[in-house]
Amino acid sequence: MPNSSPFNVESVFTCWKFFQKHRWVSPEFTHSPIHDSWDRCIRQCSAYEWHKPNVASGNTLRSFVHRNNEIVAISETVLEDAYRMLEPKDCALFVTDATGCSLAILGSEKSIEQAKQLGFKLGAFWTEGRVGTNAVSLSLHTHQPETVFSAQHFNQNLHGYGCHAAPVFDIDGRLKACLLLFTDMENYQPSDAALITSCAKEVSSLVQLENSLSDSNLILNQRNAVLECMDDGIIAWDKDLRITLMNDQAASKFKLKKEHIIGSLLHKIIMLPPVIKQGIKNREKLSHLEITFECQGEFIEALVTLRPLSNAGFLFFIHPLETIRRFAQRNIDNNVELSFDSLVTHSKKMKKVQTIAKRAAKTKNPILLRGEDGVGKNKIAQAMHHLSDNSKGPFIIVNCKVIQAENMVRELLGCDEGEGKLSKFELANGGTIYLEQVEFLSSEVQSALLQMLKNNLFMRTSSNRMIPVNFQLITSTSADLEQYVNQGTFRRHLYYAISAVELNIPSLRHRQEDIVELVHRQLLRLEKRYKTSLSITDEALQLLLHYSWPGNLSELQNKIEKIVLNRSGDLITIDDFPSQLLEEPIKGELSAKGYIQSLEAIEKQAIQQAWDHFDGRVNEIATALQIGRTTLWRKLKKYQISPKIND
Repeated sequence: MPNSSPFNVESVFTCWKFFQKHRWVSPEFTHSPIHDSWDRCIRQCSAYEWHKPNVASGNTLRSFVHRNNEIVAISETVLEDAYRMLEPKDCALFVTDATGCSLAILGSEKSIEQAKQLGFKLGAFWTEGRVGTNAVSLSLHTHQPETVFSAQHFNQNLHGYGCHAAPVFDIDGRLKACLLLFTDMENYQPSDAALITSCAKEVSSLVQLENSLSDSNLILNQRNAVLECMDDGIIAWDKDLRITLMNDQAASKFKLKKEHIIGSLLHKIIMLPPVIKQGIKNREKLSHLEITFECQGEFIEALVTLRPLSNAGFLFFIHPLETIRRFAQRNIDNNVELSFDSLVTHSKKMKKVQTIAKRAAKTKNPILLRGEDGVGKNKIAQAMHHLSDNSKGPFIIVNCKVIQAENMVRELLGCDEGEGKLSKFELANGGTIYLEQVEFLSSEVQSALLQMLKNNLFMRTSSNRMIPVNFQLITSTSADLEQYVNQGTFRRHLYYAISAVELNIPSLRHRQEDIVELVHRQLLRLEKRYKTSLSITDEALQLLLHYSWPGNLSELQNKIEKIVLNRSGDLITIDDFPSQLLEEPIKGELSAKGYIQSLEAIEKQAIQQAWDHFDGRVNEIATALQIGRTTLWRKLKKYQISPKIND
């Protein structure tokens, strides 16, 4: 079409009349957006009759305004500034949504009234199929700024007006709105197109900025919510080691007021251990290290993670060690075997043990459990912890025998070297530590333990820091601990300290009243595991009652499981028993007081227990049994206790 100069209104009108008569225009105009619009309009509306635009009102209009409230508010602000530049020229400025619905109108009263006479008021749609070619519908169609003036309008009722329109896009390039400058031809200026285009670009920029700010605020609020809801404490610092962020959890952990800490130098607030200092120096990633801080004169243990940032700063996570321990302890506590009520105590001896154990659980004194291997010392220790004032704290089990001598000091006492390592006593802080086979403690650990029991302080290996600890100590042994004391391998004063409260757990052969219940409990566990129904004959049960059970509870559970695995049916009979169970009762006889073992069976059991305890070391076994090496060799061969002897 002819360009939008004030001098070609007549040529535009001539072109319009030619199109209305012949339905075509000169070839040079056939690809213009306005000619394309005329082609669409000729099939939808009249060029001579005027039909006012459709109008949204009531709830529909309120819904449109509400959905576009933000962009309308921004557009009105921008157009008000533009109108001040245009005054005193008569014009009307429209804001429409992406459908061409008028959502806001401002400008001179004269121009607004002229638009209203044509039907263009709030809620009116600039629909091409209804009102013909117009700048709004054309701009929404092409996604470009558009100008339509005089006879470029398809309907002759708009020939007295000139319009400039420009689209508004969001940050993702989606069409959101359109701005329109509407004026009569007396006030029409082609240069106003640049103004309305500039306004549309400004609105787009402001919408994008508003969305970015909104997104930033959303992210900030989400971040703050995460920081305050997460269990981890977080500290961040910049390249100069100045603290830039600390959440409430970290502040609480270190007993600090975070509003007074931000901007402070990290090393003036918290004394970091060497491993963290080295990690900061080398900008290393460190994950889940167990370390101890010093802050304001207090020692604080924690599980931490260090992460370097791209801006040369760091994020430091303090994981909730207490929470981790509490959840772990909760999982253990869900095991019914922990409670005293779940222990099998039908025999008088076990009832007495339970009574004393319940009293001991309420004391702060160390407790020593004595008894053969497999009698259930571990379960009684856990039951005492469960009933104690330390039940909410951790329950740490250490088998002193399985730790190699050269590693015992580091494993039990921890160290500050390298990445650092928390001691087992620190991990048990606020809870209970259970030392199984305490006679195997090394001399250095015995000294450290004795010191801890005296003043609740200890030092890690290769460290001069005194670390406070508070735990309940339970130890156990199946050996003659006094003999170790007499031999000088166990400190006498430590023996006195750990045996302030002493419990002797009877072997299973001395509490036959408990065997039936223990058998039925094991069968019930295996029923659940193998999803079947199990039962046992009275004859088979009597045979189990008369067996000596040298391995105590551990052996009973093992034997019952083997019987179940090799059974011929769900009813267990003597035919399902291994030969060992069938032979043992023959060696003893029943009396009115119960089962009595033969001397040979007792001798074999004593030698087997000594063999297990001293790991086949013949000299120590012979000394403990008070027999000669030659005699021991002969009896080992007789009872076929082990084909290989480790002297």
